[in-house]
Amino acid sequence: MEQPILEQLRKQTRPAHVALEAQSLLQRLLSSSLTEAEYGQLLQSLLAFYESLESELVPATTALLAQHPDPDYRYLPRVPLLANDCRALGCDYSAVIRPPVALGLDGSAAFILGVLYVIEGSTQGGRLISRHLAHTLGVSENSGASFFNIHRWDNSWMAFRHWFGRDLACHYQNDMNKMIEGANMTFSTLHTHLDQSQVLTHEQ
Repeated sequence: MEQPILEQLRKQTRPAHVALEAQSLLQRLLSSSLTEAEYGQLLQSLLAFYESLESELVPATTALLAQHPDPDYRYLPRVPLLANDCRALGCDYSAVIRPPVALGLDGSAAFILGVLYVIEGSTQGGRLISRHLAHTLGVSENSGASFFNIHRWDNSWMAFRHWFGRDLACHYQNDMNKMIEGANMTFSTLHTHLDQSQVLTHEQ
């Protein structure tokens, strides 16, 4: 059964989550007519987003884990995975005009937990997406889809939930609004970034 605080997070961030899932690049990701070029464009956009996000998120998560140690949870950086996927597809990432990613991480632990809730929770969607990519484009975790196959070797969502439930839910229960703010910022910033990336690609 889901923890009450995670259930509250899910409910309070559902509108931003649903809006992101309706973004046209992500909608195309599950299309039966998805092309390798479209998939490559999405990977490059995601790489730009995570490069900006993880420059702040990785040290913030390390600090949070130092304060609240956990035997199982570790944040797995996504940038190396996305960079490898781009290389596997022959994407020239250096030639892509990338829009600036305006992130608003405020540094508070509760806000960071909201961001991590979105990032780690997204690995569950990868289960469906990875199967679709294998069927549609013939790509796997070793040939261009490692980012969407994180769940195969790193059960970070379950580890995050256990870490959260062991210590953090009680410790930060009065900072629920900050968690919601962090989660909604992540959903909306990625949504805006993908929209901007799409416009720039069409203008090139």
